[in-house]
Amino acid sequence: MKAWRIHSHGGPEVMRLEDVPVPAPGPGQVLIRVRAASVNPADWKIREAKSAAFAGGLPRILGRDACGEVAAVAPEESGLAAGDRVAGVADRSGDGTHAEYALLPASAVARVPPEVDDAFAAALGVSGMSAYIPLVEDARVAPGQRVLVHAGAGGVGGIAIQIARHLGAEVSATCGPANLEYVRGLGAHEAVDYTRAPLDSLAGAFDVVLDTLGGEAHVRSQALLKRGGIMVCLSAAAVPAHTPRADIRIVTSRIVTTRERLDRVLAWAASGVLRSTVTRRLPLAEAKAAYAEVQAGHARGKLVLIP
Repeated sequence: MKAWRIHSHGGPEVMRLEDVPVPAPGPGQVLIRVRAASVNPADWKIREAKSAAFAGGLPRILGRDACGEVAAVAPEESGLAAGDRVAGVADRSGDGTHAEYALLPASAVARVPPEVDDAFAAALGVSGMSAYIPLVEDARVAPGQRVLVHAGAGGVGGIAIQIARHLGAEVSATCGPANLEYVRGLGAHEAVDYTRAPLDSLAGAFDVVLDTLGGEAHVRSQALLKRGGIMVCLSAAAVPAHTPRADIRIVTSRIVTTRERLDRVLAWAASGVLRSTVTRRLPLAEAKAAYAEVQAGHARGKLVLIP
């Protein structure tokens, strides 16, 4: 099979499209023939080993999530069968999904409803979990709350806007000037151009802030919360030293993919609660270009590779 592998950590030059053997599933694993695999910020961070969390054995196949057809399952796995159309997320410490076949933990795989196409199903892996867990489980967003989503035009932000809206919140989202209409089209009640609108004017306005950025944005965003509000965070840029507000909660979400969580997100997609945020589909051979666009930090929606 063809697979994007690295033999050392570094920039785009370490990525190689190679012929490698098709793996066999071990205990608790499922082998899928990949139909679509999304590109996430984690992918270039793994390539560059940006932190210990992204380190792993070498060589390794890149990629985190995918949709495809079950080719083989471990003997003791009774929940899935060959031919099932599924989506899932690979183990971060092992080989990934930017290949023609991929091994996934069976516990992180779910059947895809027929109403959801391959590309969107793949894109709901990492991005779907990264929006669902912070908003639904950690913040417990409720009707009538005001929610701010940072980077609303990105892969996680676009799903987060739709989830928060579905949960009954009034949703604001930050984005660049080129994405204001796109973000409103996803359901945001308010699109905030971060290049022009000073966020200070929104001080104390929100019950929940989803911080997908880290860094200085994390510090500044604390002032946007009401007393007793919650900021839910994803691992992003390092946060500078500061004294957090004592009257709010700050939670770094632990993103773990499970079949139950994927089932719910995929069901929302099938029912129309979530609509596709896939904006570009590229051949597997063009993975370097997709990585560069995602790493630049201004990609709209999700980029998906098609083997």
